[in-house]
Amino acid sequence: MKIGLIVNHEKPVAARFVPGFVTWLNRQGLEPIMETSAARALGLRVKVLPGNRLVAQADMVVALGGDGTLLRAARLVGPREIPIMGVNLGGLGFLTEFGTTEARRGIADFLAGAHREERRMVLACSYGRRTGTALNDCALNMGPTGRVVEVVVRMDGQFANKFLGDGVVVATPTGSTAYSLAAAGPVVYPTMEAILLTPLCPHALAARPLILPADATIELELTGRSAPAVLNLDGQERWVIRPETSVRLNKAPFSVRLVTPRNRTYFQILRDKMKWSGSQV
Repeated sequence: MKIGLIVNHEKPVAARFVPGFVTWLNRQGLEPIMETSAARALGLRVKVLPGNRLVAQADMVVALGGDGTLLRAARLVGPREIPIMGVNLGGLGFLTEFGTTEARRGIADFLAGAHREERRMVLACSYGRRTGTALNDCALNMGPTGRVVEVVVRMDGQFANKFLGDGVVVATPTGSTAYSLAAAGPVVYPTMEAILLTPLCPHALAARPLILPADATIELELTGRSAPAVLNLDGQERWVIRPETSVRLNKAPFSVRLVTPRNRTYFQILRDKMKWSGSQV
């Protein structure tokens, strides 16, 4: 079995953890595959391939780093729907749910078919001839001018509202604990299917986040009074958006298969990462 490793080798923990992890994979009779830059930076002699070819050969992908590393792995995997396991090498890590002490057990459980897996909804985004996807969110932000933007929002062709402010975030339930949450959006259970629309610093107290049907088509259009803006797809791809041209967003025809720890619930993760203080006793 081939295990594709997408590694953020700039994380200080990577140099301490990844070499031993690769050795352990080899001892289990597994074949680790890495990108050239990561293998070279960590001084590892393993099979190397570019990211897109790596995921095409892998039976499982392990993202070692932070949430950005897992988001990158998800973009590389795309519609192949290869299972992805996230190992946190430092930082908050909502998506990279396994700690370094849990990684080997996670692989062993996967090999034994005793793992837990969740399917996470993905957003598909199009603008003109450009297309892309996002596991977390697509955020329409102010452009280089720093001027507020005016965004018309439509759902299935019907006018919903017009927001004046810093922009809007369109998120999946997985992304509800990312940018959308920072903008006062709701936390949505990650295996649900829904589309979240959260205004960014709106110039109206009545502007509030919306939870919309997963099968809806959302259109965002800058009015003619707006300067160009930037659309960020999971913070990893950026498109310049011109006034009076629409961005279309809807549920992608595939999902992300996320391997998660068997012994930890989503609420335990929320309590840990968000420092909730509630107790049953």
